[in-house]
Amino acid sequence: MAEPRETGPSGRAQDGEFARIAAILAGLPPGEGVVVGPGDDAAVLRPREGRDIVATTDTFVEGRHFRRDLLTPIEAGVRLAAASLSDLAAMAAEPRWALLSLVAPASWSGADCESLERACARALFDEGAAVVGGNLSSGDGPLVASVTLLGDVERGRAWTRSGARPGDLLVVTGCPGSAAAFIAAALWGNPPSRARAPRELDARVVSPPCRVRFARALAASGGVHAAIDVSDGLAADLAHLCVAGGVGARVEEAALPVDPPLAAAVRAITGLAGQERGPLPAGEGALITRLQLGASDDYELLFALEPAQWEECARVAAQTGTPVARIGAVTDGDALVLASRGGGEGPLDAPGWDHFRDRG
Repeated sequence: MAEPRETGPSGRAQDGEFARIAAILAGLPPGEGVVVGPGDDAAVLRPREGRDIVATTDTFVEGRHFRRDLLTPIEAGVRLAAASLSDLAAMAAEPRWALLSLVAPASWSGADCESLERACARALFDEGAAVVGGNLSSGDGPLVASVTLLGDVERGRAWTRSGARPGDLLVVTGCPGSAAAFIAAALWGNPPSRARAPRELDARVVSPPCRVRFARALAASGGVHAAIDVSDGLAADLAHLCVAGGVGARVEEAALPVDPPLAAAVRAITGLAGQERGPLPAGEGALITRLQLGASDDYELLFALEPAQWEECARVAAQTGTPVARIGAVTDGDALVLASRGGGEGPLDAPGWDHFRDRG
């Protein structure tokens, strides 16, 4: 952990790194297995016997991952935590420890930075992960916030993207496409406003539901052969899962989950079609499918499930309050197929998010 860089005439830190970290962690008890926590050059952590360590990292860049005119600093912090927690859920891992880093420009006040950091730390802690260190720095570009999250899982029991088998059910949690619908509704007009998105959809996007408890409970019952978190888009992440497993997939368009908030967002968008932007796909159904399958950072789970385990999966889902839907099946070969509502079939496009392709 670097030394504080903000000093006054006396050379003593003024709101420096250590003081800021202490403020962020105020009120959060130290986590289990933390031998040496924040305040030293590095954390010392003690893994539990018989467990594998699972590690992930996520970075949010202002203007790329979130907009200040659509998310408050607190909401951006919660979504940053959600991104890493979703990765651990996709591995059926239990969150344990986190490192939080921030590069803050002058356009961000100390209070706003602290709000983002504290919100992220609290969201992580609520799922069992203690912040054990990090780094704070100033910068001239946009705000950049990063989380490195460590968890653990029973030895040899982590879910991975590979392993899907022909005949497996394809199951998804929540309503993929919600984040894309939120952004589309908010940006469909000038100036941008999240007030155009239905309130329930707004709440789901700014504070994404965490699927860690569902994944842990489902892992205990067995039957998941492969899993991935839906953060680039449902079709794109399905393609990743299929490539890793050397399999194909058939998705039923009519089975893709739509709840009232998502449907309301689509109606709001289509009601604004033709105003200030280019044409939308014809009809609400086509737009819903585009949102469901396209780029959307929903932090939901997609997994390949042994068919005999569907009833147990539904039981675990009900017990944990997790919406689940069967959207298709794993197939032989490598083709990705979409079975349309009208009865036809065609290739399933995978237009997910790519940071180096989707610029601007």
